[in-house]
Amino acid sequence: AQEEEKHLAKEAEAEKDHLETEKKKPKMNGFSAMVTIGDAIAPHPSQYTIQKLNSFEYIELWYFPPEGCKEAMKTLHPIADDTFSLAKLDNQLTIQPSSAFKASRSAIPDHELSFSMFLQAKNLFLMQANMAKWPQMHLDDLALFFWYLENHSICNNSKFSDLVILHYAF
Repeated sequence: AQEEEKHLAKEAEAEKDHLETEKKKPKMNGFSAMVTIGDAIAPHPSQYTIQKLNSFEYIELWYFPPEGCKEAMKTLHPIADDTFSLAKLDNQLTIQPSSAFKASRSAIPDHELSFSMFLQAKNLFLMQANMAKWPQMHLDDLALFFWYLENHSICNNSKFSDLVILHYAF
């Protein structure tokens, strides 16, 4: 009987040691197998572009395709991240990063964009305008306008497809 008690005590001690060892092991967090992971990073417009959208001001579509996002960031990079400017927002004086006020010298007017650049720009523009809380009615009308541009009959002629934007710009 004593041997059995010793054996049970050893088993209990071994189980206790095993549990303590398991507690000390690093744990791996779980994940959902149903969640997908994107395979690309979406381009991010400059602070200047976002500020214009938040203020419901006109901003060239050039700022939205990947080329415009990259160029705008290169142009604005020399401005230190800790440089701030004063701005009036809703009758209040606010401090904002200086990068929010500097336009890129490389910006291209909308009517000079290539059609392929326009097609890339419109999607990010609509997404960013939505994030800036533009009224849904305006977003819907812009999406419809962009759809008409993209599906205009002149687009069937590759020789003149870049003229679609010029046609609607005037």
